Amino acid sequence: MSGIIVVKIGGIAGSHLHEGFFNQIKTWQKNGKQVVLVHGGGVQINRMMEALQIPVETKAGLRVTTKETLAVTKMVLIGQVQPEIVTALLEQHISAIGLHAGDTGLMQAEQLSDGDLGFVGEITHVETDLIQSLTAKKIVPVIAPLGLATATQWLNVNADLAACAVAVALQAEQLILLTDVAGVLDAGEMMEHIDVTDLDDLFATDVITGGMIPKLKSAKNAVIQGVGQVAITNEITKKGTIISEGVKIG
Repeated sequence: MSGIIVVKIGGIAGSHLHEGFFNQIKTWQKNGKQVVLVHGGGVQINRMMEALQIPVETKAGLRVTTKETLAVTKMVLIGQVQPEIVTALLEQHISAIGLHAGDTGLMQAEQLSDGDLGFVGEITHVETDLIQSLTAKKIVPVIAPLGLATATQWLNVNADLAACAVAVALQAEQLILLTDVAGVLDAGEMMEHIDVTDLDDLFATDVITGGMIPKLKSAKNAVIQGVGQVAITNEITKKGTIISEGVKIG
């Protein structure tokens, strides 16, 4: 495996950006691992839209991204959320830099084919040279979930999907999806390990429901495409639920 660890954190990262989080990154780097962060920001985007009196339109529970909404999304992700995360890392003496799709075409994307959600896309290519040149110097890239369809057309991308795309492109040894739950639950009990071959059955029998479905579909795709394992957890220092192919890793 590559020695690269990709971590997805939410936009409201205060609950995750604590001493244990920073110490884990330092430990990984001390042990020769390279760390990449991908962040969300949905809560702050909604707050800004409310402040600007821009209505939030949703379809099937997902926010529709109009041109106006896209402008707010870029402003909040790149101008507010990302600098806050980078500053928090720098304050803990962890070198970090914020990146987005406009940096050397970092993430290319195409608009979702049905178009119902507006300017929402999926990542088609990640330019890894810039990321790897930074991580080789122990600089943590902090990446916003945005993509470019053309030189001027930006697209909003689900942060979990963006993190998976980055992890696959880097052939990461591990992808950690930090969330607000300890892991995947089955009848109230946390599942320590899920083999990717069992996921379809878990979807079909409604063991996995709600917001965990897209996370685990993303995890499945990441593992199938070469990521060593995916962890879904609420703490960077806890294993949570591990999704991998075959024998449990770690």
